[in-house]
Amino acid sequence: MKTRLLDAIQERPLLGDGAMGTQLMLAGLEQGSCGEAWNLTHPERVLAIQRRYALAGSECILTNTFGGSRIMLNRHGQTGNVEAINRAAVQIAREAFAGAEGFVIGDMGPFGGLMEPYGDFTEKDVRSAFEEQSGALVNAGADAIIVETQTSLEELGLALAAAKSAGAACIIGSMAYDVTLDGSTFRTMMGIDPERAAEFMEEHGADVVALNCGTGMDMDRALEAA
Repeated sequence: MKTRLLDAIQERPLLGDGAMGTQLMLAGLEQGSCGEAWNLTHPERVLAIQRRYALAGSECILTNTFGGSRIMLNRHGQTGNVEAINRAAVQIAREAFAGAEGFVIGDMGPFGGLMEPYGDFTEKDVRSAFEEQSGALVNAGADAIIVETQTSLEELGLALAAAKSAGAACIIGSMAYDVTLDGSTFRTMMGIDPERAAEFMEEHGADVVALNCGTGMDMDRALEAA
């Protein structure tokens, strides 16, 4: 029986993978193009990147689906391929392990806009997009869902709820912090600090609380946030 991610991380540290977007561009993706569509059009290139991570020792590989929600894909004319793109991403990441034990983390990034009253997207639109993507990732066999690079609790909450509703075995919440102009501390773009984020994620069903890239955030700052 396959080890669950939540069990494995209580036994030992797990090594994750690295960048995907920059690696796709090095592989030929043009700036501004849809890297997620490569799961269907150039799966061998996506696999080559993730296979190198696996060979280097990565035990957790994120799917190539950072912008894999319906709202994001619509900007590239890929609305009709949401399920196919996310399903293929899970299969490619799994193949990268070449039969060895490893964990495929379904990657859900921001929907790429602002919700009402600050923007044009309704809460219903965003919830539906996250539910569709998380369902596709879980149904394809992802071992966990990571909701990453979030800046607002409202969007984070909708994505966490979607992952939970989809039946994800492990849910990871991750926010992006920026160092303040005076350098004294750090917050997300929407003013959320790590303490509030951690409380919110625990309250809304996240199994793992995380942080990722942000302006001015070096390793020392990341350690402080953790």
